[in-house]
Amino acid sequence: MMMALLVDYYDLEDLVGFRDALKRVEALRTILGVEVVNIAVEGGKIKLVLNVPADSIRLARETFPTAVVIA
Repeated sequence: MMMALLVDYYDLEDLVGFRDALKRVEALRTILGVEVVNIAVEGGKIKLVLNVPADSIRLARETFPTAVVIA
């Protein structure tokens, strides 16, 4: 199955927003088989990297509208 990377960033001060993002990841893991590739602090922001099935990119983008998709 072809996978794409979805990368999203969160301010360190916005831990509530990041917690909400992790809840959305859990929902997508159940529905689509999304996998967490990496969580790291980079340049004062929390970087969240997900593997998303290529046929589910649209739903993932709707769930994470500020994210960048690397196909």
